[in-house]
Order: sequence, then C-alpha cells, then structure tokens
Amino acid sequence: MRILAPLILFIFMLTAPRAGSSAERVRLDLSREAVGRGKEVYLSQCALCHGLKYYRDAEHREGIKPQMETEAMKASLGAEAPDLSLMAISRGKGTEGAEYIYRLLTSYSVGEDGRMMNAAFAEETQTEGAIAMPPPIPLDDPELKKKANDAAAFLLEAAEPAKERSSVGAKVIVYMAVLTALLYIINRLTWMDVKKRSPWK
Repeated sequence: MRILAPLILFIFMLTAPRAGSSAERVRLDLSREAVGRGKEVYLSQCALCHGLKYYRDAEHREGIKPQMETEAMKASLGAEAPDLSLMAISRGKGTEGAEYIYRLLTSYSVGEDGRMMNAAFAEETQTEGAIAMPPPIPLDDPELKKKANDAAAFLLEAAEPAKERSSVGAKVIVYMAVLTALLYIINRLTWMDVKKRSPWK
C-alpha cells in the first residue's frame, strides 16, 4: 500500500488537466483558406487595438501597428492592449494557444452586474472572469464561431510562420551547398598551384 499510494499520486499528476487550460480540446480548421480569412477578420475586428509587430507579408513589411493611438486606448480600455504576435504560442504547445484564442472569442457573456465576463479568461487566470476587452466579434454575429476559428488560425500562423521558415530553410541549404562547392574548388586550385611549385616534386 505504501508503494501504491505514491504511484497513484504520480499517475494523477500526469493525467490531471493543467491549471488555466481547458480539459476539452477544440478541433480547429487551420487550413490556408482559414488563415487567409483569419487575416481579414484580424484586420477588421482586432487591429483597432492589437498590433502584430513581428508579422511580415507583402503588404506589411514592418508589422501591423494598432489603429488606435496609445493614449486613446488607455483612456478607453484602461490599459494598452497587448501585441498579439506571439499570443498563439504563449498559451500552450502546438495548437493549444490557438484553441485558447478561439475559446476567448466565443465565451463572452454579460454578468448580472452588467460587467463583461469571459469563461476562457476566467479559466486561464483563475478569476471570476471579468474582462476589460470588449468582444472583438459581436456576440450576435451568426458567423462568430467561424470567424473566431479563422482568427485563431491566422494568429497561430503569424506566431509560427511555417511557410516562411520552410522557404528560408531551403534558401539556406542552397546557399550552403553553393558555398561548399566554391570552397572545394578554391581549395583544389590552391593546392594544385602549390604542388606545381614544390621543389620536392
């Protein structure tokens, strides 16, 4: 029994859900189409307050800045809204961060005292869930869940640009291959000339 008790406790610690994470996973559509739609959702619904300073594409060479001025944001929300560049990877491994964003966008409600509440925020922060950020996507929007999915997919891509990493990786491999070939040729030519001038030959 003395041996079983620590073993049972160890198994319980491994299988118990982490504090601040949902025990129920969300299956998201992370396709390229969803990412493309999510970019439009972000620009129309989120970019007013939230920036993406590390995001780069053909239209945004220096990231995306919030449309609202900092002082106006503080006066309206009480604080400066956080940058969302790394939000999707700061809330868990794999797609956990994107799933949190989806739950955050879809779990708003109005409390009895009129305050804006959010179930996902309550779970993440272990609080009652009162949240200063108003719903980015209107609660009565018939496409709320779809838009939330697409926004989460886009923010995950913005945090981990797999296509960009793949492109850079391929360029690095080609560069290293060409450099290696050039160094090999230079080495052969150099030592060939040295051998021709060697007095011991």
